[in-house]
Amino acid sequence: MRHAISVVVVLALAACSSLRPLPIRAGETCFGCRQLIVEPKLAAEVIDANGHAYKFRTVECMAKYLANHPDENLVGVWVTDYHSGKFVSASNATYVRGVIDEARMERNYFAFRSVTDAAAFAQDRTSTAVDWPTVMRRVSGD
Repeated sequence: MRHAISVVVVLALAACSSLRPLPIRAGETCFGCRQLIVEPKLAAEVIDANGHAYKFRTVECMAKYLANHPDENLVGVWVTDYHSGKFVSASNATYVRGVIDEARMERNYFAFRSVTDAAAFAQDRTSTAVDWPTVMRRVSGD
């Protein structure tokens, strides 16, 4: 329950914040797992109260970081819309879990600004579209 309240507070602050995420480029290092960000359209970012941006290789990597650091003082949590490559607030996106790297059969979340786009993408992959609280519950094991 405490974790859910922390997520709501972070997302409410993000809505009021004038801070914007910084562009994420291929080749940058993920703050969470320290791997290279290969596909920016799968990336995510948080900004802390001091204005520092932390970039993540994937939505799931960021969600795991947030689940393990519920007391972080964050003012913004963003994901990248898979279709447009533009940022969207994590709470306003819809997510589909699917294969992001066929060679390694790595699965992760694709984020979409549009629920309709997410539903179509999910149907093509025999998956389901979920919201941000569901992603957070899944990565935290609740």
